[in-house]
Amino acid sequence: MKLKLSLLCTATGLALMHGAMAASLSEDDQRFLRKAGESGMLEMQASEIAAQKAQHPEVKRYAEMMIKDHTAVDKELKALAEKKGFQLPVELEGGERKLIEKLREEDGASFDEEYAEEVAVDAHEDAVDLFEDAADDADDPEVKAFAAKHLPALQNHLEMGKQLKEALEQDKRRDRKDAAVGTRDAAGNPNSPGSVEGKVVVPGTEPAAPR
Repeated sequence: MKLKLSLLCTATGLALMHGAMAASLSEDDQRFLRKAGESGMLEMQASEIAAQKAQHPEVKRYAEMMIKDHTAVDKELKALAEKKGFQLPVELEGGERKLIEKLREEDGASFDEEYAEEVAVDAHEDAVDLFEDAADDADDPEVKAFAAKHLPALQNHLEMGKQLKEALEQDKRRDRKDAAVGTRDAAGNPNSPGSVEGKVVVPGTEPAAPR
């Protein structure tokens, strides 16, 4: 009985300590940590789906890069949140959850377009805005340093996301044109729609050259 009471007191003390540590963060800093956690979770979950379902090779490469990069950032974010006694969200809610559910239902080119627009571009625009604000205005110096450290990578992800979206649009326009004019290959055979897909390569996602 004494052991149980001692453990309960210890757990209660730790909870109070973490609560006090989190309370020392400003509301804006707590909001940043929460939104950064949600953003990273969305990026990783969506990209894990894209790595499996993407039709366009550049979408798949981009998704694999996002998984690698955001996993590393998420590890640092969790360590920072734990140090500050802040509880990060453990699941997506609202619009983010609906987006993941929508991506699970999409297939083929429509999936690629949805991922490129909603995740590679729109979600990264939100993340860049979030990290820019924290890098400039966060009250806690460690929170501010975390945001400043990872902002350049997010800006790069956004730029690559825009290029990916444009690559898909170019392929789509080319496919429509080929289907309309009946483009033929060098052997005189008609090209089927989608035959040129994957020719546009997003800078930074090229596969490593064999050694």
